[in-house]
Amino acid sequence: MKTRFGRWGWLRGWFCLLMTVVLLAGCHSGGTEVGNPGAGTLELGFADERALENYVKDQFAGAVVDLSAVTDLAGGAPATGDVAAPEAGAGEGVRDYSGTNVQEAGVDESDKVKTDGNYLYVAQQGGVRIVRLAANGAMSAVARVSTDGPVDSLYHYRSLLVVLYHPLDAEGDDWCAMVGAPEPFIGAPAVMPCWIPVGARTGVLIVNVQDPANPVRISDRVFDGSLISSRRIGGKLHLVSRFMPDLPPLEYYYDGGNETKSSVVQRNRQALQGLSLDDLIPAIESRDAAGNPIASGRLAGPENFLRPSYPQGGSVVTLTTFDLDNPAAESIGSISAILNARHVYASTTALYLAAEAWANDASGQAQTLLHKFDLSGGTAAYAASGSVPGTVLNQFSLGEYQDVLRVATSTWSWWGDSGQGNHVYCLRQNEGDLEIVGRLENLAPGERLYAARFMAEKGFLVTFVQVDPLFTLDLSDPADPKLVGELKVPGYSDYIHPLGADHLLTIGKNAIVADGGGTFLQGLQLSIFDVSDFANPTLSYRLEIGDRGTESQALHDHKAFSYWAEQGLLAIPVDLYEHLTVPQSPWEYGQPTFSGLYVYRIDPATGFDFQGRIDSSASAAPGFYYPLWARGLFVADAVYSVSAPAVSSAQLAAIETTVTVLDIR
Repeated sequence: MKTRFGRWGWLRGWFCLLMTVVLLAGCHSGGTEVGNPGAGTLELGFADERALENYVKDQFAGAVVDLSAVTDLAGGAPATGDVAAPEAGAGEGVRDYSGTNVQEAGVDESDKVKTDGNYLYVAQQGGVRIVRLAANGAMSAVARVSTDGPVDSLYHYRSLLVVLYHPLDAEGDDWCAMVGAPEPFIGAPAVMPCWIPVGARTGVLIVNVQDPANPVRISDRVFDGSLISSRRIGGKLHLVSRFMPDLPPLEYYYDGGNETKSSVVQRNRQALQGLSLDDLIPAIESRDAAGNPIASGRLAGPENFLRPSYPQGGSVVTLTTFDLDNPAAESIGSISAILNARHVYASTTALYLAAEAWANDASGQAQTLLHKFDLSGGTAAYAASGSVPGTVLNQFSLGEYQDVLRVATSTWSWWGDSGQGNHVYCLRQNEGDLEIVGRLENLAPGERLYAARFMAEKGFLVTFVQVDPLFTLDLSDPADPKLVGELKVPGYSDYIHPLGADHLLTIGKNAIVADGGGTFLQGLQLSIFDVSDFANPTLSYRLEIGDRGTESQALHDHKAFSYWAEQGLLAIPVDLYEHLTVPQSPWEYGQPTFSGLYVYRIDPATGFDFQGRIDSSASAAPGFYYPLWARGLFVADAVYSVSAPAVSSAQLAAIETTVTVLDIR
């Protein structure tokens, strides 16, 4: 397996940091003409191991940057204000319950807690705690599945529990912290290698929980690379990971001139000669019940590597497919590529990787590279690539409908305000290209995109500077997307959730504009919008929770937003801050007064009906006022507040007087 950073780690950190600049700057520019695919294609397979090894070494050896380019970028990122950063059991009776909040129906996403209605499966630092749920709200811990390291997230499929975990001492090295990289590099889109830790590994443990009190391990595999994201569609589990090899010391810049550059590249190539192919690509190993390796090999061989027609990063991104209907099978399907990837979106038939890159022109703007993989077969297969101007916010910036991908982006420039705006692009696959077939550009110039959601033929965007414009988009004709309506209300929304066909439920922050013009965020804000008249959306109801300082994990993690549509129930974790005296200014923070789960019954006709709240402050980690993560979920007539240390339950009919706490540490 791969070694970790040695004494040259600081140099390799700077090299990889600058490598990202030059590789991404060298990507083909996404053009502005409709139909220009921009990102090039990915060709499958290398002739043999030597061809792949030479290709990988050439990528690293040639990843050098002109010193003048570094100087040009050092001017700094645009200044940001207070509002600029969004917070960022078999055999038992089946009971109704709420599941994980996912983006697309039929596409499951991993989470910290899963339930089958009779049991909870809770992620912890060293394993998974299994909790039985009795019909009367009583709970009991019945088993624990141990892992060699902290659990990232879980899936529950039929009688299987899939545990994604970080093996001990294998979370990798954060080189930006090690080398003290300057702010212009850290803050720039596409110039952020900190999230690609060298030496990271990911574990996938599959357990049979047909009898949850007696879980049986089926397989335990550990592979090189950090987990970017994952999806489960039916019995297929798709994992997207990124691997960065541990490199010898290399030269990472040259001082102008092609001759100087060639000399540096040649010296780098010589320094890499001692590395084998196995040092440069990720491996996978199987472990026995005691955690001892019993078999190992490459995660993907040369025949399953994609070659980008344009360089797109020096790391190895791998899409691995596990067949959960045959969980004991030794073989898995993997496809790898040497490219950049940051966000993952999946429909029931396709998975998309999105990565930021610099446009190769004088605009100085970023673009998003897109790679589509077909999921209709037994394993993922590469389908097409394309690019769009601007950067995406998160997975909700993408959405597929009737084989058309819609992408919401924002553009900005290091060198001025020109070109700043928000856009929506529609792309359709044409052989190996994702071609832009329609575009809607320059929405809300000068404002930031805070939320996006695509629902069938409709799209919704939220931007913000001092008020929250909600835009409604008609996407029924992909060749001619249209802005239909706009509504401006105080504050902003971070997350948009469908509430039937004609309403939206959102969570965000309220904001106050001071006399001097500054905008200051206040408490949480829940809103219900009526979009039945698509050209004239209206705000039906608005609810503010707490004062300045109040936060919720649901602002930046949609899985913490637990909405049970069948019962119209919403549960969100809230860290409440309140003013104990009248504030003297809008920038004055409140005092922490509560941490726990808030429960509401939601009705588009009547608004928000507060059902009660469950205190979870006792579940906080030492030194923290609130739990490191928290989830709410509903089972039959009970609500559960779940965190790694404890589970609290209460009857929906009388939440605050029926709370029961089970310590599961």
